[in-house]
Amino acid sequence: MKSLFFVFLALFSATAYSQVKITVLPNSALNQQYTQPVRWQQVLASLHAAGVDPRWSVLTRQSEDKLAELTELHRQVTDRLERLGQYWARQGNQGGLRSAYELLAQLHALPLAAYQPVSMDYDLVRLQPEQNPLLDGNYTITLRDRPDFVWAQGLIRLPGKRPFVGGAFAYDYGKRLSTLPEADSNNIWVIQPDGVVMTSGVDPFAPEFVGVAPGATLYVGFKQLPAAFTGLNRQIMTLLANRQP
Repeated sequence: MKSLFFVFLALFSATAYSQVKITVLPNSALNQQYTQPVRWQQVLASLHAAGVDPRWSVLTRQSEDKLAELTELHRQVTDRLERLGQYWARQGNQGGLRSAYELLAQLHALPLAAYQPVSMDYDLVRLQPEQNPLLDGNYTITLRDRPDFVWAQGLIRLPGKRPFVGGAFAYDYGKRLSTLPEADSNNIWVIQPDGVVMTSGVDPFAPEFVGVAPGATLYVGFKQLPAAFTGLNRQIMTLLANRQP
């Protein structure tokens, strides 16, 4: 009897948490609700049926756990940057200190959301099963027009939005960025809007042809870090990839 009770409880719990709610901003008339987990393809199909082109939209998940993870990562990264600045200050490296605190200021101003790295290309989602995840929980689709900018972040002067240039590669953007001390000025990271992260050299004698999508983030990281700060660039890019739309 006891085991049957726990089976019933498990089934009830699964049912209670299997409802899916899709909030569509700024058009609440497109909100969707499902009584069980739903494939991403079905959600996209509903938008297309309503005459919506979601290609430049963003999907985020309204999850306290996910937001708590991002908040904790943000705390860890800002703490590591403060300690990195202090480390370089003790070494007499004032340029490194300045760079660490410049990046710290950028992250303090970064609004976070639980970004979901999904493709907005319906045909791709329909044809490739790995692009068609099962959604379970509360999500928000923020509808956007095609962005006319890219973000430039990291160890650069004047971080922020830059005009998107059609046909330009990461190399083209990178060679125009003025970098700060300790920056890896020979490489640039590209965080595409779908969450894919790519890297490109910025060597004028060996240009690489890595495309940049509208709304992407270009990140110039630290060239070399002390052993105690390994992985800091990746952690920073994770936060940048979860920028609130």
